[in-house]
Amino acid sequence: MSENLFVQRRINAITEKHIKIILWYVVECYLRVLKKQEKYSKVYVKNNTNLKFENYLRNRFVEDYLIENKDLLKQKTLALNNINFTYETEKEYVDFQDNKEKSDKIDIFINKLGLQKEWKEQDENLYFAIECKRIKNLDNDITGKSGYISDIEKFCNRNHIKTRLPFEGQIAFIENQNITHTDLCNKVNYLLQNQKAIITNTFLDKIILNDKFDSSYLSQHQRNTSQQNFSIYHLFFNYSSVVVE
Repeated sequence: MSENLFVQRRINAITEKHIKIILWYVVECYLRVLKKQEKYSKVYVKNNTNLKFENYLRNRFVEDYLIENKDLLKQKTLALNNINFTYETEKEYVDFQDNKEKSDKIDIFINKLGLQKEWKEQDENLYFAIECKRIKNLDNDITGKSGYISDIEKFCNRNHIKTRLPFEGQIAFIENQNITHTDLCNKVNYLLQNQKAIITNTFLDKIILNDKFDSSYLSQHQRNTSQQNFSIYHLFFNYSSVVVE
């Protein structure tokens, strides 16, 4: 093994450790949503905001939970003491398909990861991105231009100008009580098998990121822009009792 490859694997291992702690925390915040018995009304959002309902769910999760409960992270590690959570952050990338510079809107942007020493980069520039999707129907909300699969393809096709970690995140807000996380996993894997635009090395496979949560998965893909491998952590949140009319 070359020295450069050994060093990169070490950097990736340290980075992955930080990412897994962050995802443990994201799940903890979801569990607090359930414990508090939150109710988010589609009618209220339509009549009182100009937000898409998906964005409203994301905003509430970031503002009311990810930002408010950061003390939980301090109990896990001091390396993430300065972590920052925001939404609708934009980063520049070059589109693989037309080679043009474009703006990448990130649903949940997480930076100040305490990795500047490993990556030799400013901590503000190192970030972990999580994309969010509502799931009401196993067909319409997974396929199509704005479906769950489209975010995976986006991860594959975007050549980011700044440092991009080899780890990505996706959250599914499952609003249909008849759709289980296993149903969603099986559907995504079925579609990935027939996706020529997405090179999948490992299909979604269940992993444990938090002992109190069994709906997390990991998949591995290849970036079309660089042929480098990267991982996606999938969190399937059951929002069927959270979202109301």
